[in-house]
Amino acid sequence: MKSLLPFFYLFLIFSNINAQDKPYNTMAVLVFESEGLGELDRDSLTNKFTVELKKTQSARAIVSQEVVKEIMDERRLSDEVCTNESCAMERGKLLGVDHVIIGSIIKSQNWFSIEVELISVDTGSVDSRKSFYTGDPIGLGVEVGLLAWNLMNKISPKHLVEEKADKELEAKLLAEQRAAEAAREARRRLRKAKLGAMLRSTVFPGWGQFKSGRKGWGWFWLGTELAIGGAAYMTFTEYDKAYNEFEEIYPNYNASTDHEEIAVLKARAIKVLDEESVANDQLLMIAYAGGAVWVANIIHAYVSGQIPEQSAANKSGFHLVYNPELKSPQLRFYIALD
Repeated sequence: MKSLLPFFYLFLIFSNINAQDKPYNTMAVLVFESEGLGELDRDSLTNKFTVELKKTQSARAIVSQEVVKEIMDERRLSDEVCTNESCAMERGKLLGVDHVIIGSIIKSQNWFSIEVELISVDTGSVDSRKSFYTGDPIGLGVEVGLLAWNLMNKISPKHLVEEKADKELEAKLLAEQRAAEAAREARRRLRKAKLGAMLRSTVFPGWGQFKSGRKGWGWFWLGTELAIGGAAYMTFTEYDKAYNEFEEIYPNYNASTDHEEIAVLKARAIKVLDEESVANDQLLMIAYAGGAVWVANIIHAYVSGQIPEQSAANKSGFHLVYNPELKSPQLRFYIALD
């Protein structure tokens, strides 16, 4: 490849001619720092910024990206991205320019933070601009273009402003579409979670509540059923005792010929039958109560069922979000009260 350096130096010499109304002399844009973008996208956005910067006609000469890359390649610095003023000033001296622009495009969740800094190679003074973009990464080209005009304190071209408005409308519609899809998915997952909780509590009281993260209710239904089960066991013990006692009395009653003994055995048999009948009635009431509590536990498991990761423990805390109205990120704190 033929070297571009001779043309670059000639360009700097002739750029001093007709220099009126240019606030800056010579300028270069270094490749931007990026996170969440590929190298090709990063280089394309850096080039887009440089192209728009030239259109502002704010500098007598702006070094092209091809020349910057060639010089950095010769110095074996092309793989290193400048992220601070001292590095930018050193690169500026290598390029022989008065001002250097460094930038960063950082992705955070579903939005981008874009920042550019104009640095004086001689004095180290810095002028910076920052913007936040939410939407499809394709719209980043418009955003960096607008940032170039803003950095030079120039009014942005109408077509860029209109294109940004179109991108914002597209982003808004896309966000609404994604929100609707997310809501449908959340409802589907919630229905699945509710049915799962109901089926679990059908098999074992409180299991569905435990699965939904409602441990207090899980212990309540499990404890209630255990208490009813304990009462049923004690009542059945009394019923069984009365039944066995009657089984002992009845043969003796039939075999006895002594009138006094028959009278005593008859009285004992009647008493035991009464105890057996009372115990039987109590068992029926306990069974009905146990069944009612079991059904109530199933209904409650469905009504109160929720997706485990949406439980109170996970909804509380700090979250970094993008506010489209203020066009800036915000740190918000959430606490669940359920």
